[in-house]
Amino acid sequence: MLGVLYDRLADLSELPDAHLHLRRLVLELAVQGAFVPGADTSPAPLVRVGDVSEILTGTSVNAAEKELRYAGLTDGFPYIATKDVALNSGVIDYENGVKIPCDEIGFKVAPAGSVLVCAEGGSAGKKIGLTDRPVCFGNKLYAIVPNDGLIPLYLNQVIRSNSFYEQFKSQITGIIGGVSIKKFKDILIPVPSLVEQQCTIDALSNLEGHLANLERCRLSEQLARMSAVDGALAALRDSADSASLKLVWERVSSRFGGWFTDLASLKRLRQAIIDVAVRGLLLDEDASLVKETTLSALTAFGPKNGFSPRPVSGPTPTKTMSLSAITKGIFDPTAFKYVQETPPQDSDLWVEPGDILLQRANTIEYVGVSAVYTGEIGDFIYPDLIMRITPKPGVDSRFLHLALSCSKARAFMRERASGTSGTMPKVNQATVKAVPVRLPSIEQQRRVVAATEELLSFCSTLERGIEARQRDGLALLEALARRPADGGPSAGGKDAGAIDEQEGQGNSTEAAVGSGFAQKTPSSAKPVDLGHKHDDDRVFEAVLVTAVVDAFFERSPEPLGNFRLQKAVYFARRRIGDTQVNSDYLKKVAGPYNPKMRYSGGIAVAKSQGWIREARGRFGFGHIRGANAEFAQSSLELRSVASWVRDTFVLRKNDEWERLATIDYATCALGKRNDAVTPKSVLDFIRNLDVWQHKVAKLGLNEFSIESAMLELSLLFPTDLRASARVLG
Repeated sequence: MLGVLYDRLADLSELPDAHLHLRRLVLELAVQGAFVPGADTSPAPLVRVGDVSEILTGTSVNAAEKELRYAGLTDGFPYIATKDVALNSGVIDYENGVKIPCDEIGFKVAPAGSVLVCAEGGSAGKKIGLTDRPVCFGNKLYAIVPNDGLIPLYLNQVIRSNSFYEQFKSQITGIIGGVSIKKFKDILIPVPSLVEQQCTIDALSNLEGHLANLERCRLSEQLARMSAVDGALAALRDSADSASLKLVWERVSSRFGGWFTDLASLKRLRQAIIDVAVRGLLLDEDASLVKETTLSALTAFGPKNGFSPRPVSGPTPTKTMSLSAITKGIFDPTAFKYVQETPPQDSDLWVEPGDILLQRANTIEYVGVSAVYTGEIGDFIYPDLIMRITPKPGVDSRFLHLALSCSKARAFMRERASGTSGTMPKVNQATVKAVPVRLPSIEQQRRVVAATEELLSFCSTLERGIEARQRDGLALLEALARRPADGGPSAGGKDAGAIDEQEGQGNSTEAAVGSGFAQKTPSSAKPVDLGHKHDDDRVFEAVLVTAVVDAFFERSPEPLGNFRLQKAVYFARRRIGDTQVNSDYLKKVAGPYNPKMRYSGGIAVAKSQGWIREARGRFGFGHIRGANAEFAQSSLELRSVASWVRDTFVLRKNDEWERLATIDYATCALGKRNDAVTPKSVLDFIRNLDVWQHKVAKLGLNEFSIESAMLELSLLFPTDLRASARVLG
């Protein structure tokens, strides 16, 4: 698993705030014992922090006394308050101007190598620092002085970990929010041998050094990329005509993958496209038909401010859009508030399709942002902080929106906004009316809009790819951090593949409840040795189908559709460790699918025996428990597996079922033919199948999302298909 981390560090370092996420990740792995050989088979014992350290409480000093008696002294112990401990880095400010004389009574001294932890208030459990000298400290801090069995640097790492913070957070009480020293002492921490502690410290130090090098390289590459982007966008804007623009665009578009890799550069590209479009460079045009004018000459109504009645909880017949409805330059119909007042039908407060809405007040970045209203007549009124503009006939509202969105128009409004030193600068109607507009013929306006929208649509595709890469990369970091070290069992957890016969009353195992992996990750799955077998594969499959349908029916009487039943049986067979599942399931459009199960196999047999039956529900036809379900004679183990499938997947969307089943199938297929199983090879496997090519776009598959899924699947299902014999037959 550490190999996965090292292999992906360069890619992961490109994520937003990657250095923070990666440092948090390596810290969590260190505390899990990932850097200690053999820690997966012999995890460090968990002990109370109060049993392996002395915990000191600090002393409160009011501001007046501090200033009078302790400020400006040259000798004594530094007095450390919560404000003197940095939030993320843990750096302690010893030179804060306050010292406590060495012989002062009433102050406890934390020796060098103590860990200071904020115990109450908004920074409780978050501000943590390791002292490198003796200090006195404030009453909101605990000082943890490790005993001889704890290396201070290792203790500091453990207390900064998420596992420690989650325990700390669960003990917070009171209005201010703090943890008593008694409860603090009861928090459990892993304490390996001194040799293993030092091994963890050294490995973590090496990894953090590697991360620092990556960060320096990333910043250097980012500067080079920004310089290239600056030059490319300047060349676009400086193009003399449409022919030269076309040449520049060909050069820029060929380097999209290397230049526009973040949302900020993509935003600048959008702006450059709008600027050259408004200048008339996207398409050839007849210069004699172009007019240089201002907005005031092009409007049939407005610009006019709206009205902001008091919002109510609603729902009411009247909705007023909020400022955020147009902040992105596109109308968002979900951003509104209900109001009690209903203007007359002929009121100009009602916005009509094709109107332009412009923010007359916002931060300096967003003041003057506009959007075209794409809703229905009579759906919305608009507030006082927005202006409404209705273009004259012969003026395309989408083109006018582009004209108002270009750099020249936005700068015109920002420079004339009042109150620019405040948080909400405003533009008035006179300023908006005076915005210069270059207006070609109506036919050319429409052609320009069409060409611009095509390019902006391409930018949106790039944006979705960037967002998906960032989202999936962060999910991968979370998956790596949550995964037990080297794939071993979670600390203190029960093997999710095992069945507790003493407790067995047909209840589901306690693995992965709710939405699954994002909330709780089960320990690594192992094949279940089923004692209950059948002479006929179809009969066994029918029993399994019945157990799955019955498990879902216990939770909800809503019929289980064929899509979910197919995938649920696939997941159940994989959980059992069935080596034949890949042969029985075929590569179909909706993912792994077993047609025999429906027409001659388990589903057909179970229906013929009355173990399940078809029924119509809110979402169409599916299967529910049949009148003879009790005669299916499912074993306790099989019912537990079916319940595990239900609890693990029931709250997930169909796309997630399809994504996991497809990636799992591809992983197993590659493994069976002894091919390399990597995120890239899995992606290539899916991409190279005609019937599955569409899944790459539909399910948002990329190397990050596949690697995250593979980590999850390695915990859900047996990873070595040779570990169990076929359970059918």
